[in-house]
Amino acid sequence: MPVNLSFRDNVSNNAPPLPTVSGPPLGVSAGYARRLLELVERFGLPRDGLLRHAAPGLGGWEPLQARIPLQALLALFRSALTLTGRRDLGLEFGRQVRPDAFDVLGYALMSCGTLGEAIGLVPLYRRVVFDAGYSETQFGMEGERAKLAWVVLPEADHPGLPYCDILAESLIASWCGFGRWIAGADMPLAEVRFQHAPPDDLAPFSAYFGCPVRFAAGENALLFSAALLAQPLLQADAELNLTMRDEARKAIARGRSDEAIAVQVRQALLPLMPKCEATLRHVAARLGSNPRTVQRRLATADFSFHQVLDAVRRELAQVYLRDPALSSLDVALLLGYAEQSSFTRAFRGWFGTPPSSWRATHAGRDRGVKVSLGGTAS
Repeated sequence: MPVNLSFRDNVSNNAPPLPTVSGPPLGVSAGYARRLLELVERFGLPRDGLLRHAAPGLGGWEPLQARIPLQALLALFRSALTLTGRRDLGLEFGRQVRPDAFDVLGYALMSCGTLGEAIGLVPLYRRVVFDAGYSETQFGMEGERAKLAWVVLPEADHPGLPYCDILAESLIASWCGFGRWIAGADMPLAEVRFQHAPPDDLAPFSAYFGCPVRFAAGENALLFSAALLAQPLLQADAELNLTMRDEARKAIARGRSDEAIAVQVRQALLPLMPKCEATLRHVAARLGSNPRTVQRRLATADFSFHQVLDAVRRELAQVYLRDPALSSLDVALLLGYAEQSSFTRAFRGWFGTPPSSWRATHAGRDRGVKVSLGGTAS
């Protein structure tokens, strides 16, 4: 992200479109873009208004698609800043970020045992979120402090894609906010660095990060005590973590040519089930589409909505039942069943045994989730 697309001044409504990028477009997980759309709605701006304003730079991208071209994401951030006038937009993005912003990688990070384990996954699976070729994620030590850095490659490696202040700030703020959320702790930082020039008002940055924030520092990075790497995570779950790592590997292997609609529906269902909103209508709304379009795309991929919902419930039922803190009724509600009897019938159909018998057989094999997945993407 050395043409510097600076957002220190409000961009005019007549700002020229971003330069044309030659070759196959680099992409970003669309979950990141959808989080931005949700954020501007909190500021009182309809997402349709943002999409219309950014349309010249979107290249036909629609929120239903699994990935968004990086050039289109820059256009969205550019328009969001123009229409909201919020120079702290990146910080607010970090404050609201949840696992779905990082696709399956977010759930893999969330279910790790410690913060250090989670951070170690970021460079390994970063391509789930950002295609290679624009930036790199680096994790290492600087003296006695740990450093997690987002390094934007020279523009010669990605002509037409300028460095973007607000995108850099949103990502660094997301790492900070998400780390605090999965750890359930303040996670004190030693220093935050940005490679671009400072905004006019530094107070929001100092308040958000709670540490010295340096601009024109030559890199975008979080620095913190290495002792924090041992911080346990609230939702650690060994089995779920292995599943999500496998999904992350599959997502990378699929590449950006596969829209993976079933994966998108799966991720949309996770926060909806505990609210008893695991319906095609609610999923379509969360994906920024309509039910008929989602249904058609699932059919094209040889799936049905019921098949995806059933598979998600079956998988998570096994995870939840391993947690002794959750009753069978709790599990039923987390999976979106209005009644425990409905869950019991479904479970018998999956495994040929009631949940209580299955739990007795598998109790104690793995750690269960300690906090409901239903809150992960609210």
